[in-house]
Amino acid sequence: MSGHRGTVVSAVQITALDGDKNATVEKVLRLIDVAGARGSSVCVLPELWTGLGFSDETIYREIAEPIPGPVTAMLAEKARRYGMFIAGSMYEDAGNGDYYNTVPLISPNGEISGRYRKTHLFDAPNRTDIPPGIIESKKVKPGNTLDVYSTDVARIGLSVCSDLRFPEVYREMALNGAEILVCASAFLSPRYDHWEFFLRARAAENQCFVVASGQYGKEPKSGLGFVGRSMIVDPWGVVVATASDDEGVVSASIDLDLIQTVRHRYPLLQQRRPELYKSIGPRS
Repeated sequence: MSGHRGTVVSAVQITALDGDKNATVEKVLRLIDVAGARGSSVCVLPELWTGLGFSDETIYREIAEPIPGPVTAMLAEKARRYGMFIAGSMYEDAGNGDYYNTVPLISPNGEISGRYRKTHLFDAPNRTDIPPGIIESKKVKPGNTLDVYSTDVARIGLSVCSDLRFPEVYREMALNGAEILVCASAFLSPRYDHWEFFLRARAAENQCFVVASGQYGKEPKSGLGFVGRSMIVDPWGVVVATASDDEGVVSASIDLDLIQTVRHRYPLLQQRRPELYKSIGPRS
């Protein structure tokens, strides 16, 4: 590594199975062991990695659990063992009948040091290739914050899947100091091209690293397919590592000093002209 802020980051890629939560969790825990053996300081899990909840209208309630809860306790044990941060999305049962698509950020001491609730829910009732369409807002409520978390590794911003289609999310986090943009995803096939260019664009336009984990393959009960291709992208928008078409772990050594190198050469965030962007905030 050329700089003094070198670290290893990893993304886990799996197919989560509805109705088989225990087996799915055990599979992910084994893959976290792989990431830990590689010396990862950050390990990103996919969206809804404990179960997708798409095979019927109510199964997500069976998959959901409180945060903290049994699954986050298992993640905490792994985080302590390997001295890593772990982040991935799951159904959160917040009580009183409220559910969220939530990313807990588990710290190396086993504590939940952050929590992001997906802000841009995936409502696509008119996609003919997903009968009868997906309306995520029927299951979960949206979150209302875009926090960035200071850690010993880097300042980390958390996001989930369809957030990628809203560049404002990542610009807000970059302006608040994010260095690593995490995306936990279950990006639907066949939009392979969208997945890659969104990730590369979010990295390049904000001059941050992006670590993105995706579900892969077809979930048998729902029949939904996912693009996989979990990847790590540098602040130039260059893909430095991408997963194969299978379940597994993709890892890369990154130099966080590259962020300042890129921003020094092209100070894009300083050259913004927000006085011209009057329509971005309010809904028209």
